[in-house]
Amino acid sequence: MSPNKSNPLDWMNEDPFFKKKLSLKSLEEQWKLDPSQIDGYVEKIIREATASTSSSLTEETSSLHFEHLDTHNYLITKIRIPSGIHPESIWAQINRTQIKLNGLGKDHSEIIPLPIPVNPDQSRGTYKQGSLQFRMPKMSAGKFRDIDIRYL
Repeated sequence: MSPNKSNPLDWMNEDPFFKKKLSLKSLEEQWKLDPSQIDGYVEKIIREATASTSSSLTEETSSLHFEHLDTHNYLITKIRIPSGIHPESIWAQINRTQIKLNGLGKDHSEIIPLPIPVNPDQSRGTYKQGSLQFRMPKMSAGKFRDIDIRYL
């Protein structure tokens, strides 16, 4: 090791793995960075990434306001129905990954993506005070099964 103790990164210059394989010339400059600049940069990137994801998800999939509640055994989805739509004109279809609402207007339907697979055969829906609520059992991961191994 180098006797110079002023730079904690001197060992990298002597290690054959780091020598000329990684661009570490600017590391000394990186030590001088203000932590608030780094925090600001990270927050900006996260904000941009989550804003584009959430806005594109709602724009592409549904104009209805909805929320998912993930419990131990069930996925509960609450959907706010606009006031101009008669609740008894709505009918729903569910598959493992989506809810499809029909009767929201003339030839209009909405598809709401589900975050996890559910069992559509045991799903139930209720309407109360302007909201549809679906209670859907989660698909189980299944039991472990023994697999025969061939030894060659």
